[in-house]
Amino acid sequence: MRIKLAHWYGDKAPGDTIDVDEATAKALRRDGLVAEPDKETAKEHDAPSKTAEEPAQPQSRKGR
Repeated sequence: MRIKLAHWYGDKAPGDTIDVDEATAKALRRDGLVAEPDKETAKEHDAPSKTAEEPAQPQSRKGR
């Protein structure tokens, strides 16, 4: 996966585009070092979580 850096990362300057694996890309996003993620990463980041799509389940009042 390719990302564009917002800040220095090792010997890579801000604005450089580098190839990284998924775990490294996630860590760089977390640390605020990514200026522009590739399209695949952006879709993955903006996608709703599976738990957000599931409806709430009613709670049982048994035993009260």
